[in-house]
Amino acid sequence: MKIEVFPAFASLTSTAVEAFIGLAHQSMAERGRFSLALSGGGTPEPLYRALADPAYRTRIIWEQIHLFWGDERPVPPNDPESNYRMAQDALISRVPIPADNVHRVPAELDVRIAAFSYEEILRDFFEGAWPRFDLVLLGMGTDGHTASLFPQSAGLNEEQRWFIANFAPKRETWRLTLTRHAINAARNIWVLVQGESKADKLAEVLTGQRDPWINPIQWIDPGDGALVWWVDGAAARRLPSAMRN
Repeated sequence: MKIEVFPAFASLTSTAVEAFIGLAHQSMAERGRFSLALSGGGTPEPLYRALADPAYRTRIIWEQIHLFWGDERPVPPNDPESNYRMAQDALISRVPIPADNVHRVPAELDVRIAAFSYEEILRDFFEGAWPRFDLVLLGMGTDGHTASLFPQSAGLNEEQRWFIANFAPKRETWRLTLTRHAINAARNIWVLVQGESKADKLAEVLTGQRDPWINPIQWIDPGDGALVWWVDGAAARRLPSAMRN
């Protein structure tokens, strides 16, 4: 595990974009493609917009990038709450990626049907017991959730499925999400954490007692991959100084 701390989210984003491009080029050279699971929410949006900026966009071979989603809300793709719509507005509509390379969750369907349908899409694309994403982007909620793996939710018990419908007990809502084993099979996992509101939980997750049923993000531990935490100064303010340097 590596922790990268930046004084501001803008400097975090510019460094992450360069790292993203380097990782994409490496994956394309080794496997002829770069498979990426996108995160939703507000935190990754600046990264998506930066990747679509002409200064960076022209340095990426978009024909070799395949976009997936780590989680999604059960809404149509044009809904304001849709993770797909955010990525579409910030990134996809602004870069020359082929439509066939954008693998969105069919979240307008019944949640269980949507989950099985998306798992079929993933299994058609990846070979092996688990999906081997080149990169999975994640965030962390103030309750310690990541993707749509929520504290004490039934989906944390899943041992075989790749993608599931998961009920969030405290939110009383359904979500669609990669399972923890599917995430941990990735070659690279990046967790983006921004803002003072995340500071207490980040310190608890990284330095406190391990209890992944309460803080599901503690399940994230790639068995044969690299885990990097990208953290801005506000979110890192309660971490020990050794972690912030």
